Amino acid sequence: MAKRTTIENPTALSDYLDRMETVGGESTLRQAAVAGARVVHKEVRLRAPVGVKGYERKGAPHSPGTLKRSILIAYDRENSVEGKLATYLVTWSRDAFYGYFVEHGTSKMAALPFLRPGFDAKRQEAVTQMIGVIQRKAKEAARG
Repeated sequence: MAKRTTIENPTALSDYLDRMETVGGESTLRQAAVAGARVVHKEVRLRAPVGVKGYERKGAPHSPGTLKRSILIAYDRENSVEGKLATYLVTWSRDAFYGYFVEHGTSKMAALPFLRPGFDAKRQEAVTQMIGVIQRKAKEAARG
């Protein structure tokens, strides 16, 4: 049985739909992805091991905690699809190139994982933050 619907204010409806379209846009997508990445970033920094003594490389002294300070959030252009998928990485800078060896270990050093456990511990909270950003943007768009 077909139902007939009459729209009394088509301009308002089209304005509302235009505003809701921005919720699924690139800006909202990236903001949501960054919100999730920040949660993981914070946890990974808390879990990153810190040495007890400094070291010298290329003639410059380095204090303990270089790995912890070098953990960052980076946008991954290669795996992102504009308007559909925004990929952010929680990784370390080149100053802490040895982060891989710490995370996975070597033949002479046991692994001290911090990246994967940090992600696993905060995965659900990151998703919650991402959903929160999208919902907030949807409410803002609905209000006009």
